[in-house]
Amino acid sequence: MEETYVIGIDYGTDSVRALLANASTGEIAADSVFNYPRWNTQAYCAPAESRFRQHPQDYLDGLCGVIGDVLAARPELAPQVKAIAVDTTASTPCLVDRKGTPLALRPEYAENPDAMFVLWKDHTAHREAEEITALCARSGINYARHSGNHYSSECFWAKGLHLLRGSEQLRRDAYALVELCDWIPAVLTGADDPSAMHVSHCAAGSKQMWAEEWGGFPPEEFFEEIDPILLPIVRNISKTNHTCDRAAGRIAPEWATRFGLPADVVVGVGNIDAHAGAVGAGIGCGTVVLNLGTSACYMALMPSEEMNGRLVEGIFGQVDDSIVPGMVGFEAGLSAFGDVYAWFKELLCWPLKEVLARSELLDAQTRQRLVAECSERILGRLTQEAERLVLREDSPLATDWLNGRRNPYPAPKLAGTVTGLRLSTSAPEIYYAFAEATAFATKAILDHLAANGVVIEKLTGIGGISQKSPFVMQLLADVTGRKISVIDCKQACAMGSVVYASIIAGRYGSVEEAQRALCNFPSRVYAPAAERYPLLMQRYERYKALGQTRQR
Repeated sequence: MEETYVIGIDYGTDSVRALLANASTGEIAADSVFNYPRWNTQAYCAPAESRFRQHPQDYLDGLCGVIGDVLAARPELAPQVKAIAVDTTASTPCLVDRKGTPLALRPEYAENPDAMFVLWKDHTAHREAEEITALCARSGINYARHSGNHYSSECFWAKGLHLLRGSEQLRRDAYALVELCDWIPAVLTGADDPSAMHVSHCAAGSKQMWAEEWGGFPPEEFFEEIDPILLPIVRNISKTNHTCDRAAGRIAPEWATRFGLPADVVVGVGNIDAHAGAVGAGIGCGTVVLNLGTSACYMALMPSEEMNGRLVEGIFGQVDDSIVPGMVGFEAGLSAFGDVYAWFKELLCWPLKEVLARSELLDAQTRQRLVAECSERILGRLTQEAERLVLREDSPLATDWLNGRRNPYPAPKLAGTVTGLRLSTSAPEIYYAFAEATAFATKAILDHLAANGVVIEKLTGIGGISQKSPFVMQLLADVTGRKISVIDCKQACAMGSVVYASIIAGRYGSVEEAQRALCNFPSRVYAPAAERYPLLMQRYERYKALGQTRQR
């Protein structure tokens, strides 16, 4: 009997990854990673303004690259591929024309950041988010109630409004606003009508204020009160959405021909990367999946009947049929996790790049090699020294909100801090303080979910930080007082897309059935060190107090 193969594709912040997998066993036949070339030079970004944009051509090049790579590695399997599923960062929307083409792919907008995809961590729309949150609070229905009664600058409508307000030309040429997780399946299936796209229920419910209880999106009157310039967008986007175990359509002939794939390959409805990662990690009721990358996304599930319509305030998303169809999906997290460590690394590397790299005492090649070697090794050495530190109650204490606080209770204007500095304070002590702060933020979120009835029996770690940093994972276990299992799967998000692709290929009837067959990974367990817990909790109380002070 011929085996069924599927392709799972994961669009992350820095790269796109793909897995070619056996739909019966989960065995990975080939994998590929494509780093976005424009993004990796930080083109079109302005971190000081919290502006982070990605060019659609990076996404298209990545799509061609990873599919081409996995099929080139195993060309004999191409005829056996039955389905492709995709997950992406979210909310990462872009203004498109009537054909669903991102405006940045038109010559006149090719270098305009506002015509590109607005990456999830872009916070340029903070004023618009505040306006939407305020209107939700005074409306008869609080349309932000599924996102903790707060609408974030990381989300769809705030970003779209910010873009439209910034340019009369964009207002004239933009027909609709489309999420990345909806655009990639549309590209693969040749869909060219934004109003008829098969869009993601996960994205619509958690990022776009869509809910069945008020009949879909908020009414046009709501958007008109925010700003009438939103009305054309509201009218031109798809009003229906689908869970990720459904097909968006069949692969377009030009894509099938390009890669030698069968004409009947089905393409799944898009998904949010963190949600796909939770599925790939085997999420079920009682398990919280910690997706630890540039940011941190924490996902949990509860049966609908147990929630009985009850909502948890102060989190990022609570949506029926989200993450796993038939369950209530919860999403919370940190707007900066790995980005905090990356920022500290760049801070310490400043003299290398600005002084050593220009030294006349060394030849150019030696300078470049020294800068590269030091940059590569610096976090490793910091970690070694941080692990040796003897923690004291008065050791330097940091807060992690370098990109605002996402949860619990969003506060996008909060900034990171470090206190308790002395003339004797070392770089490893400051590094430890920021790592500890990300662990404290994690505990705050988990405690908030548990206090509001979300069952937490097990923590599972996925993502780059969980794979690369035993120091951080042990610190998370120590601070939360819980064991954390890190699964041996480097591409959990792409594996989640493999799960969904296997379902739409007809191999399984549900997410749970597919997970039982495909998501059986060995894991490494981090157990909390009980002797450290009392001192860490003293410091945690100070951390929480700093957050309350910063909000006043």
